[in-house]
Amino acid sequence: MRTQSPYEPDWGTPVVALLLVQICVGYEWLISGLTKAVHGDFTSGLPAQLHEMSKSAPGWYRSFLTNGVIPHSQPFAYAIVAAELVAGMLLLGAAIALLVRGTSLSPRIHRDLRLVTAAAVLVGLVLAVNFELANGGTFGLSLAKDSFDEGVDLDTIMVGLQIALFVFGVKGLVRRERRAPISPSRSSSSPASSSSLLRRDASRPSLGRGSEAR
Repeated sequence: MRTQSPYEPDWGTPVVALLLVQICVGYEWLISGLTKAVHGDFTSGLPAQLHEMSKSAPGWYRSFLTNGVIPHSQPFAYAIVAAELVAGMLLLGAAIALLVRGTSLSPRIHRDLRLVTAAAVLVGLVLAVNFELANGGTFGLSLAKDSFDEGVDLDTIMVGLQIALFVFGVKGLVRRERRAPISPSRSSSSPASSSSLLRRDASRPSLGRGSEAR
């Protein structure tokens, strides 16, 4: 009888729903990275964009942007594009593989896909948190300044979704403690010992009423 591996997920509706969310998040990162790479103006325009965005950023983060990021905007721009592309492809690939071939994959591949998911989501979390801070966002902890503004911005939603996906990915890496099964040698010896006891009892003289009558 086949036992479920501790790395194999329970393929119920919640898991499928999380994988669909993972596809949406991965697609968002992939399209964002492709847009920056294809247009080709992200690297040259990043310093001016960061300078404008930093006006509404928290003081400590504004200092980080002004002194650390803007003077070295070119490598940061390349790193952002690469991180978005890699995170998007890994999240999409892992989710599609689990949805299409999940029940037929080996426990080791299940573990590796969960590890890929956790690593890609961690990269996405770093990106989303920094984007939110650079935009002067409050992670949905305050009301919008205008009635026509969105209540919770996309970066905050991405942070929440990726925290859920990170927990989902890490959970697959934790082995559940299982009770050790009875060894075959012990289980096979039990019938033999039982039959030997029966033979031993049968060889003993009877002490019932028949023997008393004799």
